[in-house]
Amino acid sequence: MAVISYKCPNCGGELSFDPESQKLKCEYCVSLFSKEEVEELTAKHTYDTSDKEIIEDSSESAYYDVQGSAQLYTCPSCGAQVVTDSDTSATTCYYCHNPIAFTKQLSDEFKPSKVIPFQKSKDQALDTFLGWCSRKKFLPDDFSSPRQLENIAGIYIPYWLVDCDTHGRLVGMGKRIKSWTQGDYRYTKTDIYSISRAATMSFTHLPHDASSKADDKVMESIAPFNYDDLRDFSYSYLSGFMAEKYTVPKEEVYPVIKSRVKKAVQQELTSSIHGYTSTSIKDSDVEFNRTVFHYTLMPVWMLTYQYKGTTYIFAMNGQTGKTFGSMPVSQKKLNNLFIIVFLISFAIILFILLYMGGISL
Repeated sequence: MAVISYKCPNCGGELSFDPESQKLKCEYCVSLFSKEEVEELTAKHTYDTSDKEIIEDSSESAYYDVQGSAQLYTCPSCGAQVVTDSDTSATTCYYCHNPIAFTKQLSDEFKPSKVIPFQKSKDQALDTFLGWCSRKKFLPDDFSSPRQLENIAGIYIPYWLVDCDTHGRLVGMGKRIKSWTQGDYRYTKTDIYSISRAATMSFTHLPHDASSKADDKVMESIAPFNYDDLRDFSYSYLSGFMAEKYTVPKEEVYPVIKSRVKKAVQQELTSSIHGYTSTSIKDSDVEFNRTVFHYTLMPVWMLTYQYKGTTYIFAMNGQTGKTFGSMPVSQKKLNNLFIIVFLISFAIILFILLYMGGISL
């Protein structure tokens, strides 16, 4: 496997993608470098840990499979060995915090074609999270503790963006009913018309998450993303963030997208029918003339919290800042509130009995 680690040419520090400047930033000398400048450095800081090394000496290899699903890599910065999931495409060394991208994980069919870079920084994500917590009065005390805040992570979630050209047709019947009274009689006239509609429609950037790990409810809650910020994929955007490769193939996504498009086309054709008392659709069909899948990485800030056997998630769209959160409730705080309310109520009742009711002890 090959791993990429970007080093600052000025001081040798690690470079990470900075959402605010949209450039790679050195955390030590605060130098900024464009994507083009960084890509020139890639060849100098790409570490080859291919299968050939495994055959020669597996004990010293920088990468090998662990039980088929986990993987072990050697950090090119400090030499520490860290286990990561086989679907992880970018991560950070737990010891020296050196950002690393695994090129093998994002090569060939797993190499994204597009990416939306992070627009929101870690500090912005933490400020948003703390503001969200301040409005929740019954959270456990350690839910927003400094130790917990360290676990927030910027993750690129894999998505399929689908473009397609379609031709839809619809055949039905419409009725125009007119009633009037003449003399002692009530007349009703019914005119029946044949209805036909046809249209060519194109759809772009229809999203579907491509991660079996990502919670669909969470991803739907922080959507949509603004596709005006789509960029051609570059490993430099991953520096300093985590990333996953897709685990849901496009063959599995296609029936879902196809169903959504068919429904949208049929609704559009049906909405074009006007001027009838009633209508009925006899037949409709949608043909797909072209379908293109764009493997894309979307930015998400995510924080998870374990409380009494349940996992709670706070997520923020790394581009727009839209949030989703599920919160635990501290039973201790609820009990304290009950006791306080009980004591206040008891004191009020006692005051009424003693001073307003004329009762003496």
